[in-house]
Amino acid sequence: MTQIKIRKNQLNGLLLIITLLSISLRLSFATLGHNFDYDSFLIVVQLMQEGKNVYANTTRYNYGPIWFNLLHLFDTIAYLIPINHETAFRYIIVFFLSLVDIGIALILWRKITLVTATIFLLNPISIIITGYHNQFDNLALLLGLISIVILGDSFDKPMNRRKLLGLTVLGLSLITKHNLFAFPIWLAVKQVKLRPKLITILLPILIFLASFIPFWSEGKNGIIINVFLYKSWPNAFFYHLFIPLAIQLFLPSTMIWLISLVAFAIIFRHKNVFETFLLYTCVVTTTSPAITNQYLAIPLIFISANINILSILYTIIGTLHLLVDENGLHINLLPQIIKADKFIFYKILISLLFFELIWLTWQKQLMVLFKNIAQEISIQLTNPKK
Repeated sequence: MTQIKIRKNQLNGLLLIITLLSISLRLSFATLGHNFDYDSFLIVVQLMQEGKNVYANTTRYNYGPIWFNLLHLFDTIAYLIPINHETAFRYIIVFFLSLVDIGIALILWRKITLVTATIFLLNPISIIITGYHNQFDNLALLLGLISIVILGDSFDKPMNRRKLLGLTVLGLSLITKHNLFAFPIWLAVKQVKLRPKLITILLPILIFLASFIPFWSEGKNGIIINVFLYKSWPNAFFYHLFIPLAIQLFLPSTMIWLISLVAFAIIFRHKNVFETFLLYTCVVTTTSPAITNQYLAIPLIFISANINILSILYTIIGTLHLLVDENGLHINLLPQIIKADKFIFYKILISLLFFELIWLTWQKQLMVLFKNIAQEISIQLTNPKK
């Protein structure tokens, strides 16, 4: 019993060190400056202070109302701290998002291993996106993870209160940031009967839409243009790298994205709900028609759960990109020849995610194929034609 108690104390000490280290690293990156996104947050809290409708008064807010209400709360708390207000506001945001990352890590620990949770917490991409970019995709993902924990895997059973609660939490994830906009479809294809399928798709979406009702009268134009019709940087790296030109002539990148999301929803319909969630984060990022720095953190849960040479390279190259990118820390580390193509990192990262997705989806078939190729090469080498 004493030995067990000592091991438990050692584990608790290790967890405390990892947790404090992860928070400290994120806060340290907050001291290195900020970018366009944080300036947008300042605009939002100024509007909130003045009692104005955010959607009616700025084009620089493209999400549901949860985040701007959180920003208003952080702004209010910052006034209670006896240091520079803007500094306090920034640190509160980073500290909160660090706690969100810890929440994700706790679920990864429960569902996979402590090693996976640690890899996620100490991943440099996660640290930089939370600490420097202050982006809150992780909050939407945490709510998504909580929703699937509540939902469970009993898709053959009727809809009950627990499932409705899980779908409600998924709706809150969409209100926070709509990274999981297609995930209800991924859940719906798992349902056996039609009624649960419809509820699974419609309930989160209706919750998302209902969140705009209080702001609609004055802010409907801003909601439609800046939220529903918003388009990020339209670079479409996956589309240009992997979709044949003949198909590009007929289908735009957004359509390929939607087709890919539906196709992989069907391909992964027999996976358990947790694994499905991880795969979704990879697919939605890889095939997206628009990629910016903060999106690199979306598949980190997937990356942390599937450590191999591809995921390691993704972390290394993604970190390097965030360090040198002009919208990141813009540290001058690279030779001029690499700077000539400012999109090279994105192209490599999307390729790594795509190859990782292909490998995990069709690993057995690929192993058989590689084995047959190796045997054929061996035969040709040992029995050369005369």
